[in-house]
Amino acid sequence: MSDRSAAPVVVWRVGGAARAAGFLLPAVLGVKLLVGWAGWALSPAVATARSAGLDSGLAVGVGLFCWWSIHRVRLEVGPDGIVAVNPWGTHRLRPDEVASVRLGAWGAEFHHGDGFRTTAYALSELAAGTSQARRFAELRAVLNAGLETGD
Repeated sequence: MSDRSAAPVVVWRVGGAARAAGFLLPAVLGVKLLVGWAGWALSPAVATARSAGLDSGLAVGVGLFCWWSIHRVRLEVGPDGIVAVNPWGTHRLRPDEVASVRLGAWGAEFHHGDGFRTTAYALSELAAGTSQARRFAELRAVLNAGLETGD
């Protein structure tokens, strides 16, 4: 039995201003939504109900978009492999599937031996909120440490 489960899993997420905006924008729209429905409760009319309904739809739509494009995105590197969660899908890679890793325009690109590649958007410049090169250096250090221990 191996001790692979004892090794830590390192996770990168969207950070900085993008993450703050992902919380702040839905919160502001939620307050606007509450004010709109409170206005309708004080003065029931079709116009205020329509306005509050539109505010509700906007708040829900923006909240789901922020979750989908900011809060859901992450990159996990552990002993069992690499998991890149992007807005449109989750990619799971075994360490032996990765031929090389480089920094691309949209984040870390994991090149497969068969010619395909998987991009981890959690390490993109917009997602990082910090230096993309620094986060990529952290990723390289974690991957190199995993290779040195024989994982």
